[in-house]
Amino acid sequence: MDLNSLQFCQLQKHQIPLVNQFYKQVYKKGLANKSEQVFVIKNQQILCAARLKTVQGATLLTGVACLPALRGQGLASNLLTQLLSAQIQTIYCFPYPHLQIFYQRLGFQTLDVSTLPEKLGIQYQRYNSRKPLLCMIYAGNNVNKSA
Repeated sequence: MDLNSLQFCQLQKHQIPLVNQFYKQVYKKGLANKSEQVFVIKNQQILCAARLKTVQGATLLTGVACLPALRGQGLASNLLTQLLSAQIQTIYCFPYPHLQIFYQRLGFQTLDVSTLPEKLGIQYQRYNSRKPLLCMIYAGNNVNKSA
């Protein structure tokens, strides 16, 4: 697949139902709402999606999903690289442990859960009670590159 022929974009609020159809097809859980920023890579259809949601002033990356037939082709990496390059705030995420290397390659670092903002910590505990998750942080655009 030629990544150059694909379009990266942030969905408008009225387009949220499109990503929710995508999530029903590939993700089976979680739905975007209009208060979240939703980013996708698409051609005629959505191929990969991710969401940023605000929790008590903190930004949480969630809902990263790719069409199963296209996994392993760099779409999620491409989507997240573009999404992250446009952000200036710190971004948290709670990935499954088997995805640690994937997120580290994108610039995320593991984080002690006790350092999370309060409401994010509560959310992490709720998510982590169902399945073990990592706590990671991306501060790539906040880091002084010359240091």
